Amino acid sequence: MKRILVPTDFSPTAEKAFRFAVDIAAKVKGTVILYHTYLAVESTFVGTEKMREQQNGQNEANIVKRLQRLKKKVMGNATDVAVSTIVGRSPLIDNILGFTEHSHIDLVVMGTQGASGLKKTIIGSVAARIIEKSDLPVLLVPSKYELEEIKQIVFATNYQKSDKQALTLVDAIAKLYKADISVLHFLGVYVTASEKEKERNDFDTYAFSMQRNFNESKIKFHLLETSSVIETMETLDKKFPYDLMVMVRRKKSFLVKFFIKSFTQNMAYITKKPLLIVPEEE
Repeated sequence: MKRILVPTDFSPTAEKAFRFAVDIAAKVKGTVILYHTYLAVESTFVGTEKMREQQNGQNEANIVKRLQRLKKKVMGNATDVAVSTIVGRSPLIDNILGFTEHSHIDLVVMGTQGASGLKKTIIGSVAARIIEKSDLPVLLVPSKYELEEIKQIVFATNYQKSDKQALTLVDAIAKLYKADISVLHFLGVYVTASEKEKERNDFDTYAFSMQRNFNESKIKFHLLETSSVIETMETLDKKFPYDLMVMVRRKKSFLVKFFIKSFTQNMAYITKKPLLIVPEEE
């Protein structure tokens, strides 16, 4: 997590994401890149080529000034974290993903407003689309979140072998903040008794395997019965207090992607605490 990218639209939520990124960077002695994209004037129906270049140049200069003001507001005179500013051009999603690849970014930190009903269906969420396509971990910071020390981390899982890579990152974050880790799996209440017993045994086997790999870390394993995972997630903090949730974005076949909405994408809308999405390793 040495190089952290913070895409910003200059909203209060994006500022919260920036502050969180700076907090992480200070702990790992890393750097933060503030990044904003804009829609360049390219249509041949708008002035001459020289006029379009001048207009785009002026737009970029204005954006750089806004980025510098945001940097000054958050950082003040602090020099313990190096923060640089970059201006890119639309399309937004492709530009962000391309920048992460070519600039050796380790972590993307974004603000997320959340959405519901028709709003979610029609306009979607930039953050949700980023986590679906990114090959990097993406940390989502909700609009109502206020920065605080991380003491409890929940790793929500359906206990796959590939979790080891994600838990390595979770363990590193926990050590940065001296936090405890709880690995949480949701057990459906409507399955048969024999299915429940098998799932409990499988989870115990998974827990034993992971504990051997992280025997020096503070990791606890929990099964939580639920009739609706999404609904339980929305109120989880009341039953199971945490400061950061971590999930793995699983790889899916084309048909599954087409017909079934991603669980992690839905979580981008409903989370009220920071949510770290880690892409599944091969």
